Amino acid sequence: MKLSIIISAVIVLSLGLCITSNAQSPDKFSPTLKRVIEQEGENIAVKAWVYFTDKGSNIESELEAVKTNLTPRALKRRLRNRSADNLVDFKDIAVNKNYISEIRSQVQKIRHKSRWLNAVSVEANGKALKHLGQFSFVKKIDIVRESKRKPLPEGEKPTGAQQLHSTLLNYGNSFDQNNQINTIPLHNMGYDGSGVLVCMLDAGFINLQHEALTHLNILHTWDFVNGDSIVWDEPGQMGSGWHGTYTLSTLAGYKEGQLIGPAYGADFILAKTENTDWEHNIEEDHWVAGAEWGDSLGADIISSSLGYREFDPGQNSYTWQDLDGNTAVSTVGADIAASRGILVVNSAGNEGSAIFPENTLIAPSDGDSVCCVGAVSSSGNRASFSSMGPTADGRTKPDVMARGVGTVCASPYNPGYTSASGTSLSCPLVAGASALVLQVNPTWTNMQILEALKNTADNASSPSNTYGWGIINTYDAAFYSPPTNVEGEKPLLSKFELFPVYPNPFNPTTNIRFNLSASGRVNIAVYNNLGQRVTILTNEFLDAGEHRLVLDASGYASGVYYLMLKANEGQRVRKLLLLK
Repeated sequence: MKLSIIISAVIVLSLGLCITSNAQSPDKFSPTLKRVIEQEGENIAVKAWVYFTDKGSNIESELEAVKTNLTPRALKRRLRNRSADNLVDFKDIAVNKNYISEIRSQVQKIRHKSRWLNAVSVEANGKALKHLGQFSFVKKIDIVRESKRKPLPEGEKPTGAQQLHSTLLNYGNSFDQNNQINTIPLHNMGYDGSGVLVCMLDAGFINLQHEALTHLNILHTWDFVNGDSIVWDEPGQMGSGWHGTYTLSTLAGYKEGQLIGPAYGADFILAKTENTDWEHNIEEDHWVAGAEWGDSLGADIISSSLGYREFDPGQNSYTWQDLDGNTAVSTVGADIAASRGILVVNSAGNEGSAIFPENTLIAPSDGDSVCCVGAVSSSGNRASFSSMGPTADGRTKPDVMARGVGTVCASPYNPGYTSASGTSLSCPLVAGASALVLQVNPTWTNMQILEALKNTADNASSPSNTYGWGIINTYDAAFYSPPTNVEGEKPLLSKFELFPVYPNPFNPTTNIRFNLSASGRVNIAVYNNLGQRVTILTNEFLDAGEHRLVLDASGYASGVYYLMLKANEGQRVRKLLLLK
């Protein structure tokens, strides 16, 4: 040990890094880590985060390199969410290699390196951690929290509601969960999440050969538990992927007559970040590593049915006061992901009711930029297990709600279908709905999508800590127009636009919505498939803003028609299908 310390000192001096003496260095241990070492002893290995003070020199050149190396998807997403002169920042720079080298020589294992947190998670005993605290480039050292995820609540059989005549797809028993959040009109219009990249953080994914999953375009996979690219179960490895199969199929399954997820046409990257073999323990450093991986590959949305709060006996739990949006490592990571333009959708938790001012939330759903999803039944009532806010700093949570009782999904174990309950199932429904909203509005930022989901939900007029803003309405969110901001500037959506009609196909009426960015004369007419004008719906002077009309085609023959909007600003056309 003495020789090791001498060698380390020589290396540090050669790198130009300073080490202060133990007496001179401040106490860098968090109170929790200090308590663990006092209880367990200095020779017992623990898992800890080691945070650094900086990222070394040459910051400007490294920022330019990061910008140059952004993947096309990541660049597109950041341009949508951030200005061109602010695409990257300090958090995008990798952790200093010299610091990692010094840390590696002192610990048993380096688990993950986080550029966002400017930290590494390690396995080391108390003595080694105290030695790390002497390095001047080490800012602080904290415990890695390990959570025990509760099993899903008992499921209930789906109701198997009758299909509507205007529904083009056969949803089978998954009709109710789609109809409740109003995704079906968008499916009828041809929206399916195509072009949107969703990163799933879960416990692995078995039975990807299921008939409802074989259509998926899975671009990348990584197992952060076992350190390879296989996210399904492997002999001799840790963790089972049944939970990920539930959530993935709920979001994107497709088999007509059985199961249709909201975003069955989206692209996916799948990350296994939970180790189910370890008494259902998962680690927040896996979660952050998965989120950073998703960011580097250009993910637009993170769907995470995981969370951190209650822990096994002898571990260090979060209290309700810690769910303040700034304490949990996964929450910090989720908010950083959001700052890069990713819409982070996370389960609220299955911890049940809370007595004000306490909460039953799980991290990272307490993040101020995270879409926290609670669960409702088929009747729209909040599920008794669904976690409640407020956050410790007084913000309303959950944000929105979706079906989380008896939600239809693919079986992880056989070719069949099943139902399950928990906010683990309501989360992917909202993530899938978000992909549809983004497909309709490819220029929207993540925060605009979240705003649209909340402000069009069924409890938007009176948000609460039991029900949030309510059950989402995907169609209304996709065509949401935000109010003018306080400076009086026009919102992003105040542009000349003829929105898709709803329903379409229709019989005999359909709703028309259009937006004018300037006042002027407007002509709206219907033409048949031969280009002959059938009728003029309006030909008048209209003010700027949103307008609505209803087309009654009672006297029309079945077939294809075209709706044409002409104004001073230009011309817009939409295709209609009348089915009698």
